Amino acid sequence: MAENLVDNASQVLEPELISELDKLALACRILEAQGHGSRTLGHGALRDPDGKGFWIKRWGIAFDEVQDWRDFILLGFDGRQLFGDGKRHSEWPIHAEILKRRPDFNVSFHSHPFYGRVFSAAEEPLQAVSNPGNYFKAPPPRYTGTSELVRKVSVATEVAECMDGHDAIFLRNHGVVFCGETIARALIVGVQLEEACKEQLTIQASGIPWSWPDDEERARKKGDGASTESVELYFDYFARRLGK
Repeated sequence: MAENLVDNASQVLEPELISELDKLALACRILEAQGHGSRTLGHGALRDPDGKGFWIKRWGIAFDEVQDWRDFILLGFDGRQLFGDGKRHSEWPIHAEILKRRPDFNVSFHSHPFYGRVFSAAEEPLQAVSNPGNYFKAPPPRYTGTSELVRKVSVATEVAECMDGHDAIFLRNHGVVFCGETIARALIVGVQLEEACKEQLTIQASGIPWSWPDDEERARKKGDGASTESVELYFDYFARRLGK
């Protein structure tokens, strides 16, 4: 059982960590507003700055119910609960294996947005109908090993390997995973992914002929909208919108 230090955690944790967890909580609420909510399903995680493991949203609450740092618990990469009050999500291995394999990521999310989970059942790649799709340098991969919950470390390892050099992945007939080096970037990846899925499903359902940019043009367009300045600007916009 984890030691319950919630009452005095603000005196134990570094202020910088509390600030980052508060920002992660805000990102969870933004994701709910952007279509990523699915009852109490879905979770986000932040790499622990001291290398102890990762902080993950506690089980039993929805994205829009995550208020601040107190709604996260610290897990080791082996799943052992080290700090905080509350239960862990059964799919914690997703975050553990991706963060272990990808040192360029500090933040990871798993969610079940409507268009993302519908597109996860498709057998063709996600193309760039417009700018949201161009945010990805190449179509995100799709893990097809199972549509069940990713509760086993062995399965989560396969997901992380399938993800390879991408920042998002579809879980077949299930949902999506998206990541970033910062909270803001991971959030924007998730927002763009859902919009891109919606665009492609819409134009394909229309039956009209359509096309998409080639790889070279796609790469140029990604660079135009993926700067750190733009990502933070978009995050602040979503935060203001949520506040209204």
